[in-house]
Amino acid sequence: MKKINKIYAVLFLAMGLVSCSDFLDENNQNGRYDDEIVWANPKLAEGVLLKAYNMLPNDYTEKYDYGTDDMATNLVTDNTVTMATGGWTSRNTPFGNEYKNAFQAILHVNDFLENMEKVDFAPLSDETVKQQYQDRLRGEAYALRAWWQAKLLTIYGGEDNEGNLWGFPIVTSTIQDVEAAKLPRDSYADCVKQILADCDEALKTLPRKWEGDDRVMGSTNVNRMNGLSVMALKARVLLTAASPAFAKSGYTMKQAAEAAAAVMNANGKLDNLADTRGLTFYNLGTKDTDKEYLNTCKEVLWYSSIGNSSNRESRMFPPSLFGKGEINPSQNLVNSFPDKNGYPITDPSTVYNPADPYANRDPRLDLYIYHNGSKVAGANNVTLNMETGDDKIGAKTTSTRTGYYMKKLLDEAVSLKVGSVIATPHYHVRMRYTEVLLNFAEAANAAVGPIGEIGGFTARQVINDLRKRAGITNEAYVNSLDQTGLAELIKNERRIELCFEGFRFWDLRRWMDLSRMNESVKGYDASTMREIPSVEVRKYEDYMIYAPIPYSETQKYDLIQNKGWE
Repeated sequence: MKKINKIYAVLFLAMGLVSCSDFLDENNQNGRYDDEIVWANPKLAEGVLLKAYNMLPNDYTEKYDYGTDDMATNLVTDNTVTMATGGWTSRNTPFGNEYKNAFQAILHVNDFLENMEKVDFAPLSDETVKQQYQDRLRGEAYALRAWWQAKLLTIYGGEDNEGNLWGFPIVTSTIQDVEAAKLPRDSYADCVKQILADCDEALKTLPRKWEGDDRVMGSTNVNRMNGLSVMALKARVLLTAASPAFAKSGYTMKQAAEAAAAVMNANGKLDNLADTRGLTFYNLGTKDTDKEYLNTCKEVLWYSSIGNSSNRESRMFPPSLFGKGEINPSQNLVNSFPDKNGYPITDPSTVYNPADPYANRDPRLDLYIYHNGSKVAGANNVTLNMETGDDKIGAKTTSTRTGYYMKKLLDEAVSLKVGSVIATPHYHVRMRYTEVLLNFAEAANAAVGPIGEIGGFTARQVINDLRKRAGITNEAYVNSLDQTGLAELIKNERRIELCFEGFRFWDLRRWMDLSRMNESVKGYDASTMREIPSVEVRKYEDYMIYAPIPYSETQKYDLIQNKGWE
């Protein structure tokens, strides 16, 4: 852990970042950062912390899954396609800006933590309320630092050529000079330790959820990190650290399962899975009748602000609905959905019929993917035809390459028709309960097997309940599986439940599953009723289990590069 003082001009010049004056207009005096003004004004001071919030994505903008077996994209010149098809280098990487962006956010947080005691955040309130403000904002700061550190670790954690496992340079304060900015990477284990410590500090003062009318701890803060999201982050970080690619860190699957179970016991356990609205978590609370539900439901742990938009649909709707059809789910992904009884479509007991491939399937298939014959409700009210017309493979540059379009995350109440455009409330879910349940199932099964209990739950129980929420009530297949079989099923359930949310790319890497990383994207031509064996070939080398530190950063700061990368 580094404890160093700050000099803003040097810091932001060295890191290639902007100063706080760029977002605090009242503090912008010919481009100078004036400490006295910022820390004397509670709104400006909180603005330093809010910058770390504002840098978070407000939609599903990370496109790394374009480079997996789950999908292709018709944006064929996108740098993610270049990465996936053999052009990935440390100089040409889809997440080249993520490194400096995360550090920028962390440095705003550090600045805030170092100076917040100077600030009276509630000048007209009594001492009790003043302390509550201090405690809450301090908790948020530690939570945000943990979040951004976890992002760095997810993307850039990896082994060097000698087999040492590295994370990122741990920075817990602002920086004094250029030499101080040239910090080495800390060990992966130490980075996990730092993230967990920050989470624990946050949990000392943050409520589990923002509820009620209290002006400090109440529901007006619903878009900020809360205790449950911090607990869920701990479980996510521990699961990754215990995964095959990072097992040298020394963290265990039992620790990951215990952390996830703590969230489950604090969030209604498995009872809330009876509420099927968790399957469409992205469209909760957008209507007058259920606005309050979004803030009180058990599925959504942390989400962005809500605003009217049609941007997501404009990108993802099929061209017949005036969209750009950007994400094209693969036949590989479609094949991962079991039949209605929960059996894989390759199992002898399946009721799947290849002559009628979308009948008698897991209900989540129709819920998450548009295929030939899909019904589009809401403002559009059509049946999609992918045998002819604009939605057919290759009909237009905006048409699908695989024979499928993404449905999940979209609101069919949106209309893109010229002259009658309808936008609807949208938000971005940053942390949800289903991920926690899947994290638990994976970790618990690895630690104690299908029926071993951790925190009052078993892996088999969690998976059965998740599938029951989806409409699969038959437990026979799950109950027949041993530890190895259930491990594969859990991975498949994770693929289905979290599809299009940005997990697949990193999951395959932490599992060190090079074969699936290199599985060609398959499609389906509805006009011929034939599978397309290779829409896009994947070309990943074995060292690409770990992503590269951007070349520009290794040159500026002499950082140890992950193995195999220049």
